[in-house]
Amino acid sequence: MKPGISITCIGGAAVDRKYRALDAIRPGTSNPVHSELSFGGVARNVAENIARLGVSVSLASILGKDENGRALLEDLQSLGIDTRFMALSDVHATAEYVAVLQPDGELALGLANMAILNELTPALLGKINLDSQTSWLFADCNLPSETLHALIDIARRRSLTLAIDAVSTPKVVRLPRDLHGLGLLFLNLDEARTFLGQTETSPDEAATRLRACGAERVVLTLGESGLVVADGSGVHRIGAVGAKIVDATGAGDALIAATLVALLQGHSFRGAARLGAAAAALAVESTASVRPDLSFALLETTLSLRAVATFEREPS
Repeated sequence: MKPGISITCIGGAAVDRKYRALDAIRPGTSNPVHSELSFGGVARNVAENIARLGVSVSLASILGKDENGRALLEDLQSLGIDTRFMALSDVHATAEYVAVLQPDGELALGLANMAILNELTPALLGKINLDSQTSWLFADCNLPSETLHALIDIARRRSLTLAIDAVSTPKVVRLPRDLHGLGLLFLNLDEARTFLGQTETSPDEAATRLRACGAERVVLTLGESGLVVADGSGVHRIGAVGAKIVDATGAGDALIAATLVALLQGHSFRGAARLGAAAAALAVESTASVRPDLSFALLETTLSLRAVATFEREPS
């Protein structure tokens, strides 16, 4: 592990409750489920993935002064994640996310109580040493719009390397229209179309337009169809790595973490995205939101063994 903090993650940290239906979910009635409790939140999950990949990482988020918050903080510290930038709320409870899953692990319904994250104001950024030796900043769109605007402005003015995840279609619109200063944007096709206001835009055209808005690099996820990645060299397709889905929760977080770590280690953008695709495949094969045996060696081995399931082509 490199000395100092290599990546700082800013955004959501939450308690995750998963309810997996034993049979296909029937609306309007009681459904028998298997339940479990874990810790989540996009920024928190990305930070844990990064830590498991052997890179030093810090997390800036906010917790309630409650049992859930204390347990979540202790878990972060046990993972070796730097928690010096964590804040405590006097008003709200720790954020909570509930995932209702179909028997095959696909998300049927997600419920989020994230009011506490509205306290992640631009003032929080002043408490983070953004001029440190941090190689990457990562933020999620659980942050309020004014905080995202301020963060991108800081990255632009200080030439910091910033990555952002859109999180969802309602939250991607929190981003400013001018994305100059944003080094890498992660989002899916629905989120891209929502941001652009173009409901019929193709994946390749969406990635191109996002770059025209100022994003230096774009990773556009297409589920089983893989990824579209775009940078100064053009738009490229990368196929999904074959996987048997056990639980789809956390795949995007794993992809983000592995891509950032691979870039930090000197891989090309497309090479890093391929490793990110391998991380996503490993994530969906685990019942945990963050795969506990994740390592960079496992990523490389997985990509090598399943290379037949990956492809790359120029868009037609």
